[in-house]
Amino acid sequence: MLEAQRLPSGLRLLVEEAPWLQGVSLGLFVRAGVVDEPEGEAGIAHLLEHLVFRGTEKYAGDELSRRIDEDGGELNAYTTKEYTCLWGRTLPQGVEGFLEMLAELFLRPRLLTRDLRREIDVVTEEYQLWLQNPEEYVCDLLEAEVFAGRPLSRAVLGAPAQFTALDSRAVRAFHGRHWRLDQAVLAVAGPVSREDVRRWTQALFPPQMPPAPSPRRRAGPGRGGETAPEEARASQVHVAVGGPARSLGDPSLAAQEMLVQELGGGPNALLFTRLREELALSYGVYSYDTAYRDGGLWAVYADLPEDALREGLLAMREEALRLRRRRWREDDVARLRRSAVGSFLLALDSPFARVERLALQILELERCESVEEELGRMRAVQGDDLRREAEALLDPATWRIVALHPERGLLRGTFASVLEEA
Repeated sequence: MLEAQRLPSGLRLLVEEAPWLQGVSLGLFVRAGVVDEPEGEAGIAHLLEHLVFRGTEKYAGDELSRRIDEDGGELNAYTTKEYTCLWGRTLPQGVEGFLEMLAELFLRPRLLTRDLRREIDVVTEEYQLWLQNPEEYVCDLLEAEVFAGRPLSRAVLGAPAQFTALDSRAVRAFHGRHWRLDQAVLAVAGPVSREDVRRWTQALFPPQMPPAPSPRRRAGPGRGGETAPEEARASQVHVAVGGPARSLGDPSLAAQEMLVQELGGGPNALLFTRLREELALSYGVYSYDTAYRDGGLWAVYADLPEDALREGLLAMREEALRLRRRRWREDDVARLRRSAVGSFLLALDSPFARVERLALQILELERCESVEEELGRMRAVQGDDLRREAEALLDPATWRIVALHPERGLLRGTFASVLEEA
């Protein structure tokens, strides 16, 4: 089983030697996300992720992109509610140079005021695009409903109204507090030598000065009103229904994922069959679950005709309650186990998926599990486990709804209250 090495800088390093691959995937993950944002600085974590690509002490922004393009590789980043990731791919002979660029981006970004103003314009445009994507919009707002009063309720994009108050000092302060090597994991997968990567990384990522503090995860309440300061528009009804679910690392997460898959995870799932095939109400209907370190949620999304919100919600409730009452036969459970195992193994064909899996286990759970251990949990799920998950998840009394209606605008609240309003 792979184990993380703790380097003198505090950075944890995971290297999977995969000689059958052509390229090398790398991801530098740091525990700096939306839940760490100070009061009044909504969106600063995502803004910082953008801003580091404007240039470092050694490289201008266009030099970084040119170096990547010349090698045919890629370099990018993303921000989540609990962490930020710098990631990319390169050829084996380019790994040392790629690590150098990651070190520059992570340790020595310029974070200049003039660059901040430009990037605020970019992120504001990204926010406007989000408002024009009703599917993403209602699913994000559902998280605000489910996690109300908690840091997880905050949106990754933040609040553009607060961007104007940000300055480079605030961004540098956030970077200094949270982009710490002792709070980061570097994961590498590809045809490389573990020892070579360790040597390069140790040289390029020296201990930070002053000594890394012990950053505290924000435990305060989420801030109301920042998730949707503006309201999106839609030509049909877009609805997201869901509720609280298991956190990352919960041993029962495998059973929960199988139950959610059975409800709406594919073309043979209950909701797809009912809403699309039988009632012809929805072209796009699916269910999913999301696990964070400090919480989780499950959800159903559907697009519906303008006059069919109530009919669609009643059908969702009926199928969920039917699944809640199901007596699980062994062949049904075995089918779900096979599907879960197959999806997991096929996902590992992606080198970055391998990198991400390894890094997040260390970053979020402080442990690294083998593929065999994860498969073992999936194969151990029984009918009683699925019944228990259905009892907890598929109770309409615990559900929240966000619906975007063409005429009535945004509807949000408990399942019962929105159903009555519909």
